[in-house]
Amino acid sequence: MSAYPQFRAATPRVTRMEMADLYVGDGTTVVQLDAVPCETWTQTLRMLVSQSATLSGVEVEVEGAWVQFIGIRKSAGPGASDLLDVIAAAGELAYTTSMTRSAASVPAPALSAQ
Repeated sequence: MSAYPQFRAATPRVTRMEMADLYVGDGTTVVQLDAVPCETWTQTLRMLVSQSATLSGVEVEVEGAWVQFIGIRKSAGPGASDLLDVIAAAGELAYTTSMTRSAASVPAPALSAQ
């Protein structure tokens, strides 16, 4: 426990990211944030990860300013950029209304040329 006060933020920034393939179980990516995320940010992050095609099957655990993404293999390819994109999107959507957030999660229909 830190002697410094912890504050909650709707748009925490990434200060460190580490990826590791574990010998037992799945690969894990740990992200350290500069602040403890608010509950809305956490829920939005989980929603975005569950809807992402590249992050399917990944579990998200948030403990204070640490976020663990369980199920990402380091050797599988460039997953760090996908995670940073999802984290940034969660910060942007945390400020929107819940109606806008649910509409953003549904893919837009393809426009037909007339």
